[in-house]
Amino acid sequence: METTLRVLGDGLSIAALAIIAATAQGAWKRVPKGVAVPMQWGFDGKPTWRAPKALGLLFIPVVSIAVLLSFTLTQATFTHDPTQAMIIFLVRATTAAILALAHLFHLRFVIKTLQDEGQL
Repeated sequence: METTLRVLGDGLSIAALAIIAATAQGAWKRVPKGVAVPMQWGFDGKPTWRAPKALGLLFIPVVSIAVLLSFTLTQATFTHDPTQAMIIFLVRATTAAILALAHLFHLRFVIKTLQDEGQL
């Protein structure tokens, strides 16, 4: 059971990273060179700070790779207890989904903001 959960967790991580990579690549192609990418928005809906294109579009993908890869590396040596394996799988699946959704929402707001400003 532990091996099955580990393989399923790897599959979910790969799927989440594929979504993140594909959308980051699409955004990279849309955002012109030299445009600062909004990173955070205030309560009024306006960006409070911006980052260079590379940092703005690749921050979440790099963090996602590190987090999901850490699950892969630690789960292989972590446990043979079915309960702990199930908990790790559920945390891993939830984390993968949250990271993918966070990236999608961030890119959605980036594209919308840049379109509203006329930079796309």
